[in-house]
Amino acid sequence: MKKVGHFGTFDVDNYGDLLFPHIAEFRLPKYQWDHISPTNNQTVFKDSRPIISFDKAKNNAYDAILIGGGNILHLLPNYVTVYNNKKGFAYANLWVGAAKIAIEQKIPLLFNAPGISRGFKGFIQKKIAIKTFKSSNYLAFREGISKQIVSNSIKRDLNFKNKICVVPDTAFDIHKLWPLDTSTGSNYITINLNSRYHCPINETAKELDALSKKLKMPIKLIIIGDCHGDKFFTEQVSKLMKCDYSIVESDELKTVAHVIGKGKYFLGSSMHGFITALAYGVPSFLVLNNKSKVLHKFKGLLELAELSNNVILNSFNNVGNKLNESAYLTKQVKQKIDNTLNEHWQVLNNIIQSKEKPKFSFYIVKFDTLLNLSNRFNRILNKFF
Repeated sequence: MKKVGHFGTFDVDNYGDLLFPHIAEFRLPKYQWDHISPTNNQTVFKDSRPIISFDKAKNNAYDAILIGGGNILHLLPNYVTVYNNKKGFAYANLWVGAAKIAIEQKIPLLFNAPGISRGFKGFIQKKIAIKTFKSSNYLAFREGISKQIVSNSIKRDLNFKNKICVVPDTAFDIHKLWPLDTSTGSNYITINLNSRYHCPINETAKELDALSKKLKMPIKLIIIGDCHGDKFFTEQVSKLMKCDYSIVESDELKTVAHVIGKGKYFLGSSMHGFITALAYGVPSFLVLNNKSKVLHKFKGLLELAELSNNVILNSFNNVGNKLNESAYLTKQVKQKIDNTLNEHWQVLNNIIQSKEKPKFSFYIVKFDTLLNLSNRFNRILNKFF
């Protein structure tokens, strides 16, 4: 049985990231899988797939390397990420380090529709990124803006021949992975809260009370990304709420999915909560209180789902009057997403079977040394300029 090394942030308490190992195994069940993250830390979700650390994976033999999904394609040092208790470049390991393993073992290198969070800055970063993308045997991103970032970076590289694909986030398969039971949905509103988008607390609490009263439904506050402090923030908001509500803090990913899937509406800032709702056919809104600075991951998602920006609201206050504009996938769009994902996984399977090899690059093999030198140089410059 062929063994695939699958790289991503599967060691954090975040619903969305932890779906990818399940979906990869569901789509390609005939392979053996190592799901690889910066650490082997266990999450609160007891149904998450087993993981191993990057350091352990470096010594294992694989038949293919699969990168993503998730918003993992950047080269920032650990001290500005959730891995700030470790030295080095944990995120770089998940794709450039993965590429290095593929080169050393002469096995296919495949990008499973991850996202690029920001453009690459500086000569070294750009060179490492371009060489890694150029080395791959299949290159797919989850939205068009990530593709554009790469396209802008390679304008002068006439030797870059790789086709760059745009594929819907693979979490759109969740309704196939965990179908709802035959019982009907429940009459409640599912809401996820995050301090980045839903402050101040007192105003959010008042808005949710008013929404619950207007729609005559209880609210389920669901914890989706506690790695972002969602639990504490949700509890703070809930203490000021007067409506009928409950907090759903499940230790099962499937339960989180089904709470969203059985609700009457989904509202919040979680991209994968929103995707889950769309996949199950639950009318939804993204509630982001700074609509003018919406991250491109949301913009790209709406583009692929053929949804207008009207499904992004500045506050929960706006929901009650816009229910007829809620996000909902048409049959045609849902079929298009299914067809694209079917083709995506078939291509991945074919390349794994073909034993294609990635292209060698000095910038990949020595990426950690180069990033350390670049980071030191930038720190010195910042002291004087």
